[in-house]
Amino acid sequence: MWRYKSPIGSLYIKKLNNGLYGFLYNGTIWEACPTPQIEADNIYMHCTGCSDWDSLDGKVSDVPTDLSEWEVI
Repeated sequence: MWRYKSPIGSLYIKKLNNGLYGFLYNGTIWEACPTPQIEADNIYMHCTGCSDWDSLDGKVSDVPTDLSEWEVI
C-alpha cells in the first residue's frame, strides 16, 4: 500500500482482492486500475472521480509525479 499526505488528507493506493489497484480516500475506493503506477498517474492528473481531489487540479503543487514518490506503508 502507498500513501500520499495531501492537503485533503491521506490518499492511498492499495491492491484489491480482484488484483487491481484502487484509489482509497476517506474510506471509499474511487477507482481501480491494473497497475499502481496508472493509479498514481490518475491521481497526479486529478482524474479519479473523487470530486474532493479532482477539484484541486492546478491548486496543489506537491502532488507526486511518480509512484516512487509515494510513501510505502
